[in-house]
Amino acid sequence: MMFHFLSADMADDEPSAQDLTAIEAEGPVIRAELAVTDAEIVIAQLGQRVSELDWARLRLAERRLARVSRERFNAGRPMGDAA
Repeated sequence: MMFHFLSADMADDEPSAQDLTAIEAEGPVIRAELAVTDAEIVIAQLGQRVSELDWARLRLAERRLARVSRERFNAGRPMGDAA
């Protein structure tokens, strides 16, 4: 993963086409990770009142994350690869 550290004079620079492509490529993984996190938060908040639907939502989100991560890896773009 590439990290860009901005100095004061670089702060006004726009992202390059390559930067935007890398960000776009990470989108499905980020959305899948957020879905897992959302489901985990609901379960943590509900405590003893967690329903089977809540658990199913978490399992679905985890399967989706595994699928998009596998697709990204199989496409030759491992997680965190900026290019």
